[in-house]
Amino acid sequence: MNWGILPGALVSKAVADTVLPRHALYYACLGEPFDGKEAARIGMVNYAVPPEKLEAATTELAEKLMKKSAAVLRATKQAIRHVRTMDVAQAYDYLAEKGKAIKVADKEDSYNTGLRQFLDEKSYKPTFEPFRLATDDDQRPKAGAKK
Repeated sequence: MNWGILPGALVSKAVADTVLPRHALYYACLGEPFDGKEAARIGMVNYAVPPEKLEAATTELAEKLMKKSAAVLRATKQAIRHVRTMDVAQAYDYLAEKGKAIKVADKEDSYNTGLRQFLDEKSYKPTFEPFRLATDDDQRPKAGAKK
């Protein structure tokens, strides 16, 4: 904008898909820079951390994600991205089929493992923590570990 052109490449699309239209218009039309705190406030990022805490925050986030079923995490990301442009009926059908596909492709049997640990073993609370993966924790790479 400040160069007399539209914001570069697909930046306008990415911003419009990420933040509320009023925030997208404000920054696109004014061309003002903003920091991490403002990016978090307008919803462009989930949260901001000071530079000196970035590595620790990134490692913590990676460790949380590594405790999740990789198959279910991958499918969830795909589902969230795809249902955004669907109506309710389309999303219902898509998500039902996606759920079936996860059950077939998931080598960890996440669905039954999670239900068993919650209903039978009472060993976890779904809102507060992920179920324990069948994979031995020692075999999973540690976040931040070098290969």
